[in-house]
Amino acid sequence: MRTLPCPLFVVRGLERDYTADVNEDLGFHSILVGCDFSSDSALAFQYGLGLAQEFQSEVHLAHVIEPAVYKDLLKPAKEEKEDLQQDLRKKLRDKLRGMVPEEAGNWCTPKTALLAGHPHEELTKYAVVHDIDLIVLGVRGHSLVETLFVGSTTDRVVRQAPCPVLSVRATVNSVKEEPGT
Repeated sequence: MRTLPCPLFVVRGLERDYTADVNEDLGFHSILVGCDFSSDSALAFQYGLGLAQEFQSEVHLAHVIEPAVYKDLLKPAKEEKEDLQQDLRKKLRDKLRGMVPEEAGNWCTPKTALLAGHPHEELTKYAVVHDIDLIVLGVRGHSLVETLFVGSTTDRVVRQAPCPVLSVRATVNSVKEEPGT
């Protein structure tokens, strides 16, 4: 997946039937987009919004706060730690909400969610709890070594998802260059 030149739609063994006649509804009523605030996830959100507009769906934009790796090294006072966490959550919620264009409410139902834990686990749990029909994720071009030893969130979600997953990756042609670069 790390080198895919086009979006990849993965449909595994499903509990639902996603086949449809030309006149039938495909059933993408609820779309989840994972967001880590990277350019890859911004592209995934654009795909998710486009699909939500096409299907008049709910679109859930979710960010997962990962567990702190070095939390034991930094031990602020309990009150200070709680204030920092609340401030971080507020800023992240505001950033998520700011990504949703105002006009999106005219053709879809946008929702934002701030989750905590390991991204692949939290996104798949969220998909189950909220009866998500499609997950859209951006794919980052990690090196082969990183992928082998760490894996990727997208790979793990594809393996665990209760619904189809659309993986999108920026291509050289889809990335806009800044003037002067």
